[in-house]
Amino acid sequence: MPIDPQKIRIQELANKYLKGQLSSSEQLEFDEWFKSEGNENIYIDENIAESEDKHRQLILSRINEQIKQDIKVKTIWPRIAVAASVLLALSIGGYFILNKTSTLQIVKYQKQEIVPGINKATLTLANGQKIILTRGLNGRLAQQGSTLVQVNSSKSITYTASAVNSSLATRVQLNTLSTVRGEQSPYPLVLADGTKVWLNAESSITFPTSFSEKERIVKITGEVYLEVSHDAAHPFKVKVRDQTIEDLGTQFNINAYPDEPNMKTTLINGSVKISKGSQSAFLKPGFQAVVSTSGSAIIVQAADLDQVMAWKNGSFEFEGTPLNDIMRQISRWYDVDISYKGTIEGIEFGGSISRSKNINEILSVLETTKGVHFKIEGRRILVMP
Repeated sequence: MPIDPQKIRIQELANKYLKGQLSSSEQLEFDEWFKSEGNENIYIDENIAESEDKHRQLILSRINEQIKQDIKVKTIWPRIAVAASVLLALSIGGYFILNKTSTLQIVKYQKQEIVPGINKATLTLANGQKIILTRGLNGRLAQQGSTLVQVNSSKSITYTASAVNSSLATRVQLNTLSTVRGEQSPYPLVLADGTKVWLNAESSITFPTSFSEKERIVKITGEVYLEVSHDAAHPFKVKVRDQTIEDLGTQFNINAYPDEPNMKTTLINGSVKISKGSQSAFLKPGFQAVVSTSGSAIIVQAADLDQVMAWKNGSFEFEGTPLNDIMRQISRWYDVDISYKGTIEGIEFGGSISRSKNINEILSVLETTKGVHFKIEGRRILVMP
């Protein structure tokens, strides 16, 4: 049976394509030949998709096989020849489905890497102006009444009040420092009284630019760590939901995320008073006050300070921690949504891992238990038995 000259020509073009030697006119000829009807899939798994050479060799072998069988192979190639530059630029280790129907389609499924959160926060001034805070800033940021806002040489955001202009000094203004999911404050915030504040992901603190009242009052959401500059004549109070935490010379952490079943105030050093309605409790260092979102009782219990302070120290710390609790932390730090498929109960974890790891590494560690599996779909994590 004589060999079809057209097939010889296509074979020649295919070989030149594999060598990267197609001229512009030959590329057009090649593309035009493949614009035909038909529908067929090529599946390239992650082992095959390790390099450009393997992509090319797979394509050539498929053409040779079809030519030998005297079957039109034009249905495969439009997805590859017309969009070869796209295909070969795709990430190594992917899984591809190449399919031509009425229009060109290239769908890529690959191992997705979700990176950890970053050091970033937003400072909202009294007039609504927003300043994005990242590492590397230095010097003056704003003037709020009589208070200068700046990043000092110690890499802290400082509020320094001046009494030079008495009219300005009496004009108290409120500022807010906030983070969204996937962020934590890049610097400690130093309030006008010297109190230092750190924010975890999806958290905020609203505070006066200077303290001229008898009480120093701030409001917070999410998770915040404070080192309060004690002043018995001007008590420092933190308002969060329907609770008030009063400093009595203190370093403490507040976890008050709305999706957590309990709000926890943990004392590192000093003393604090927790109040809710008519109830109150005093904490000693190493203890925490736990208040259910659905109740009013204040329960005081010993705290695991390593777990409590892990976020500020750059790690996740687990000790008999339920999977659901862990996934809420992961959701906030990696800015992902969590979904569950099937029943997952009674799974707890212990150990420590850096928050600088990509999410794949975190999930791989959790999967070693064999009791849970994960699937990444964009920015959604599916949790399965």
